[in-house]
Amino acid sequence: MSVFTVVRRARVLALASVAAGLLAAGPVVVTPAHADTTGNASAKVQALLKKVHSLQAQARAAESRYQRAFNQVADSVNVAITADQDSTDTANQADAAQAALVDRVRALYESGGELAADASVLNSGNLTELYDRNELASRAVSSQVASVHAANTAAQAAQLAASQAEKREHLKIGTERTVAVAATSVERLLAEQAALLKKADKHLAAVRKAAAALAAQTQTFSAITTTAIAGLHILPPSALYLSLYKSAGPTCPGLPWTVLAAIGQVESGHGRNTSTSSAGAMGPMQFEPATFAAYAVDGDHDGVKSIMDPADAIYTAAHYLCANGAGRGPAALSNAILHYNHAEWYVAMVLKLSAMYATAYA
Repeated sequence: MSVFTVVRRARVLALASVAAGLLAAGPVVVTPAHADTTGNASAKVQALLKKVHSLQAQARAAESRYQRAFNQVADSVNVAITADQDSTDTANQADAAQAALVDRVRALYESGGELAADASVLNSGNLTELYDRNELASRAVSSQVASVHAANTAAQAAQLAASQAEKREHLKIGTERTVAVAATSVERLLAEQAALLKKADKHLAAVRKAAAALAAQTQTFSAITTTAIAGLHILPPSALYLSLYKSAGPTCPGLPWTVLAAIGQVESGHGRNTSTSSAGAMGPMQFEPATFAAYAVDGDHDGVKSIMDPADAIYTAAHYLCANGAGRGPAALSNAILHYNHAEWYVAMVLKLSAMYATAYA
């Protein structure tokens, strides 16, 4: 059984435990709205159920926001990947056209024909003949020059488009930031429902119906998480970030470097979005300053430990995860990631991306 499966099952069991307990007394009985009158339930229970119904409506809206946040994350990564690839492909085409032009001109002058005699013409001082021969060379490569110019123009346009796309998407790439608020809202609303229903008489039909609705919402939250995580894609890191992940991983024996890469993508899109979060987290690996200070590593050995420096941040992340048991096996790794961000969906997201990095960079 994979760590991801264990985490997912643990999350479902943890969130659904109270709701399941409320349903344990027997099957859910759906009764007409008028059946639970003050003659069958106290005014206190009626007031409690009113609060629960209000929370259920809020939870439905919160789950929709949670799903949109995850979809936004996947879309933004896809846009960034596509824009980067388009820019790279067009730049490569421009480089190839430029190289072909250079080869063409070199061939004209090295072919042994009239153009090869330019040096002797220069020595003789016959500038008119030199001009005529340069005109000949110009005509010979003019169409190729136009192609190179067009390719360079297209490359510049593609690079500008990629830059603009990155500016539009970089605020979405910080996946933890876009998903965390929505997830926390759902979890809080589910917990509030469970706490209220725990106080109610489980034998009342209306209470049992509310408990069934809570169980359904809990399952929906889990299903959204599972489906959204399955649809995630890795965002290729730069050569610098990739080398840092790979070199920092071994500083914690047993910690896969791919976990660092996954956290780097989740937290900042590999440095694309290093702005300070609403919780005060900073830098490529989104450390709170106090946590960074306690575990800081000078990753690039420049004598300074900076929360904003990629090398320092990534090596510090490895140190922090290791201090929380990351190198001691799958269960300990999940727990260490949970220390990094106290949410089961976060653990599942990181482990999923880590597995994808391991496959992509095998």
